[in-house]
Amino acid sequence: MPIQIGGKVNVNATRDQVWEMIFDVETMKNVIGRVPGITLEHLEQTDDVTYELTAVVGVAAIKGKYDGKISVLEKTPPSYVKIKGEGKGGGNWTSGEVVLRLSEAEHVTEMAYSGQGNLNGPLASLGQRLVDTVGKQFIDQGAQVMAQEIEQRVTPAAERHVEPPAPYGIAFQAFVFIVVIVAVVTTVVVLALQTSPAP
Repeated sequence: MPIQIGGKVNVNATRDQVWEMIFDVETMKNVIGRVPGITLEHLEQTDDVTYELTAVVGVAAIKGKYDGKISVLEKTPPSYVKIKGEGKGGGNWTSGEVVLRLSEAEHVTEMAYSGQGNLNGPLASLGQRLVDTVGKQFIDQGAQVMAQEIEQRVTPAAERHVEPPAPYGIAFQAFVFIVVIVAVVTTVVVLALQTSPAP
């Protein structure tokens, strides 16, 4: 089943600040660890352009252990990066690519992301509409989770104010395999200090 994602997020930070956080392993670990239904067992950067991860998913038909690999295919700091994600587990397998472009105006960075992938196995039976809908939900909620994580790292406690993310529904939990393998990349892509949808 084909998967398409795309959109824009405004980040109240400079482009250099955003770029620095994109490849931060500790940020990835903390964000993934806050997604219901996922227990991250392992995430490491194995070389300059490759990340490997193992996660246990505890959701209905896709319970089990999943292994994934994320590779940076191209990058032009601090404005462009193209990343590939692939993985398998529980009878599911997927691969995809995400492109991120950063542009800055008056200390606000616009992050434009687009991606495509393929999903095979039991999750493909969810149907295109559900996959697309839940994918959008993931992007929206993932941005908020990442916003909180980044804010905790760079903003004094007295100045913090980020709205908590809405509860994750069952449909979102059914999508966690894509979260772990391909959309881990998307999670990093939509990082923000204080996010707001672009017009």
